[in-house]
Amino acid sequence: MEVAQSHKAGWKINQDEEEIDADDTEDEADESVIKSRWDSLPDLLLEQIFSYLTISERYYCSLVCSQWYRVFYLKNVWRNFSVVDDTLCRQKFNFYSGWQPVLDCLRAQTCLTRIGRYIKGISILPTYNFNNISQFMTLLTFNIQQSRRGSDPTYFEVGQRITNFKYLFPCNMASDQQDLKIYGTGGQLLKTLKALLFELKKLKSLKLIDLMLERYEAKHLLDEVLESCNMVLQHLVLINVTSTHCPIMHVGLFFNLKVLIISPQNLDDDCLQLLSSTSLQHLHIYQNSYSPSSPTACSVKAWKSFRQENPKAKVHLRIERLSLAAGTFDLTLQPFAPVYSVTFKSPKEQITAEKLITIVDMYKYTLSTFGHEMLPTFDSPKAFDERIDSLLILMARQCPNLTSLTIRESVSTSTLLLLAKTAINLNVLNVRKKCVIVKMDWPRNNDWSEEFFQWLQISSRSYESTEKEISQILCCRWTMLSDESFENLEINLPYFVL
Repeated sequence: MEVAQSHKAGWKINQDEEEIDADDTEDEADESVIKSRWDSLPDLLLEQIFSYLTISERYYCSLVCSQWYRVFYLKNVWRNFSVVDDTLCRQKFNFYSGWQPVLDCLRAQTCLTRIGRYIKGISILPTYNFNNISQFMTLLTFNIQQSRRGSDPTYFEVGQRITNFKYLFPCNMASDQQDLKIYGTGGQLLKTLKALLFELKKLKSLKLIDLMLERYEAKHLLDEVLESCNMVLQHLVLINVTSTHCPIMHVGLFFNLKVLIISPQNLDDDCLQLLSSTSLQHLHIYQNSYSPSSPTACSVKAWKSFRQENPKAKVHLRIERLSLAAGTFDLTLQPFAPVYSVTFKSPKEQITAEKLITIVDMYKYTLSTFGHEMLPTFDSPKAFDERIDSLLILMARQCPNLTSLTIRESVSTSTLLLLAKTAINLNVLNVRKKCVIVKMDWPRNNDWSEEFFQWLQISSRSYESTEKEISQILCCRWTMLSDESFENLEINLPYFVL
């Protein structure tokens, strides 16, 4: 019976139960089917496609044909190397936790020696298996050291082209999204990370996010980085290095630093004094759900000195609070700072009259971008006296450099027309159509001519007429955004990449 089955494995049976050669039927079918030529795509397209795949997916694709096998080893495919829980791992059974991914050191070593010379960026994304991450960083450090010695051709230029490094620590390990259970890194994992950073001599971009270190560890976090690439580093991201106030003085010692994204609890007057002597162009002061609820702002005296020493530097304030956990969080305003943008990304953050007036009063000569991202979880008031229409017009009048405005609260069509007319440099206006009230609810102003007042009344009678008039004012096609489009909206901030 087994012999008959093996004999029929290469044959197909037709309706008359006659054996037919499988190759003949495939040839006949191929004549009527148009084959796709994925193997003939240009290398640039295949590189782009492969770059979106995981390591295992790239490997399986390389087994398809000789062309894809060749693309597997092209440089741009391995430009960015992302490490997650199961990267280069094998499954191992644990009596307490069941099957768990464990780093396969042989596979990881083979991978690094073959494609390590092409890697330009490494991203260690949130992973909960800290032992695997520690072993991977130790292995990468060893390969870079062997490559620098040059004694063994197996390690030829491994890690020598790495210019970008990102480490995102999963500090919130709560099972319930409504809770916050904050943990910090440190110990052996921090020691391994610092050893790896010391070997990256060409590092231009470094991102360390949510490490939540103790103060004594945070003060020496960048010792190795400062020693290895203090003249090379240009983009530095330090978010929640600590959970309490702890200035990181090293940020002012990278003389070619162009962009710094830092949490307010890790910045103080002394840091500003050091930063004023660097080539810093953009300083993003960033807060998220894990930041302290009310960090201390830098003093007016420090900001005045900073503006005098580095007049070209621009400051950007941003808060992101994506979770709905209970707690009081507010944007920390920096008095007398050269703030060019104030942005919010939070479903619960509601603008108030007091907050908006304070922002306008502090930054009216520099503010160019203001707005909220994400759909709100609250209902905006409908009455004119309770809405923010008059405050937005105040901002448009007091801030002559305002170029980008994003509104998610309820406003009227007449307010949008007045905004477009009042803000002389406005070129980006994002508005939720669902929250726009078709109404002329502004009282007659003595400064308005009769012609202007009639234009405002007529143009605010419908969505279509409002969009048409604002398009003419902004000299581009302008439309209100649907909720789906607004939810995917991202305010354009210079060099803000996490």
